[in-house]
Amino acid sequence: MEKKMALIIEEGKVINGHIILSNPLSLAEGTEVRVQIEPVDPVPVNKDDAQNTDSNESEDFANQPFFGMWADREEMRDSVAWVRKQREKWKERLTRTE
Repeated sequence: MEKKMALIIEEGKVINGHIILSNPLSLAEGTEVRVQIEPVDPVPVNKDDAQNTDSNESEDFANQPFFGMWADREEMRDSVAWVRKQREKWKERLTRTE
């Protein structure tokens, strides 16, 4: 029987091409692992930088070609109701009809 292990998430830094973890791992020597690299976003140094970053990201998002593409769709006027209706359909698909 194969023994499964829980997912471990640790943060670290890349130094001279090597990943240095903040905390040592308590894994047996020779344990095979899969590593997924996810960069941690840097925290702005001061309040002004944070406001500028948020503003720029909002403007960039609003300029994407998909932004507002459903604005003229009648069934999307009440998006909450539309989502609720779609979820009801999911429940119907989960019941078996024989």
